[in-house]
Amino acid sequence: MRKGEKIKEILTTLAAGTLATLEILDEIWPYTTKSRYSNKKRQFRANHNSIEMHKFYNLLDYLKKEKLVEKKTAGNGIFWKITSDGLNKLKVMKEQAINYDTENDGKLKIIVFDVPEKERRKRAWLREALSFLGFKILQQSVWIGKNKIPEQFLFDLRQKNLLPYIHIMEVSRSGTVRELT
Repeated sequence: MRKGEKIKEILTTLAAGTLATLEILDEIWPYTTKSRYSNKKRQFRANHNSIEMHKFYNLLDYLKKEKLVEKKTAGNGIFWKITSDGLNKLKVMKEQAINYDTENDGKLKIIVFDVPEKERRKRAWLREALSFLGFKILQQSVWIGKNKIPEQFLFDLRQKNLLPYIHIMEVSRSGTVRELT
């Protein structure tokens, strides 16, 4: 799970109400507190868990510094609450979420793009959208897939001014690419 997805999960979980740290951790990473393995696997799992928990606490601290969440101490525990800025951020994140209808038409498509470095956020969005649409990476900026290109995706490309950087081709004969699809 990427950092942005983790942030969205934490904010969504906290939007339901104030929660203790371990409750959030169980919600976001439920596998970190459970261990049913042999000794060697348990040792590996414990090390992995401590790394994951460290990342989790760092992420909570980051959200606190950004004033998206508040840390409250009550009784024996530490509780976290989403702020109004956090609710606004969550709303924006949900609006920007990629959600297209995918339909396989069996025709191989190649999407090639060269988005400038100054537009790296848009490039990251494009890669995420292509992944969501079921396309696979052939090279860094060359993706292939057999799903239809939704009109909404093309509209979003236009809105983000990405069309000049993208070429979409439909292939009638796949050649060596056949192995990858």
